[in-house]
Amino acid sequence: MTSHSAPQGDSGTPVLGAGGVVFGPGGVLLVRYRSGAWAFPKGHVEPGETLLQTALREVQEEGGVSASVLHPLTITRYTNDRGVSREIHWYAMQTLGTPVLEDTFSEGGFFAPEEAAQMLSYPEDRQLLLQALHLMNATP
Repeated sequence: MTSHSAPQGDSGTPVLGAGGVVFGPGGVLLVRYRSGAWAFPKGHVEPGETLLQTALREVQEEGGVSASVLHPLTITRYTNDRGVSREIHWYAMQTLGTPVLEDTFSEGGFFAPEEAAQMLSYPEDRQLLLQALHLMNATP
């Protein structure tokens, strides 16, 4: 029998991560995970990284675009399908790049905000999109 170590974060302390709501040519960047869920690019904090560095790296790795941060957004908390508690710090971002998706994703790209809102799999992500759109519209 193989012994597996417990996943980080299952002791009640959430595993930190960061991600981006990225605006670019034609709309907002979404990626489709292997589970079929549509979401924003995000991921785990690597040793020595700040949350902001993590968000920028994950957007680059998962979406294939370099982005700049416009505004910090809210923090979302959830338990993933492996029972690991997660805390994700979000940032509104902008890019002029064309997405080149990581192999992990079956689909992705820029979608009009109205379409993206309907595609997003999680209510928290729809709220993030609304928050980011509000901040983007408030930017002079």
